[in-house]
Amino acid sequence: MLWIAFLVAAGAVSYEYPKLRRAKQFKELWVFAVTLAFGLVLSIAENQHFPIPNPLDLITTLYKPMSRAILSIFN
Repeated sequence: MLWIAFLVAAGAVSYEYPKLRRAKQFKELWVFAVTLAFGLVLSIAENQHFPIPNPLDLITTLYKPMSRAILSIFN
């Protein structure tokens, strides 16, 4: 299963890299590489059953004190 992720990433690089390089879009190439690497790392971590935090948990943690304060005002 891990090889599929690497093959898809290699296919994406072989498709996008020459176009971005020819057009001299180096910033876009950098963003593409970072995004692809981040996605590949997440895929590997998911495949190896590492606990990946849910982004909603962070939002809940940040807004819970504000929610309690607002509810205490109305109660």
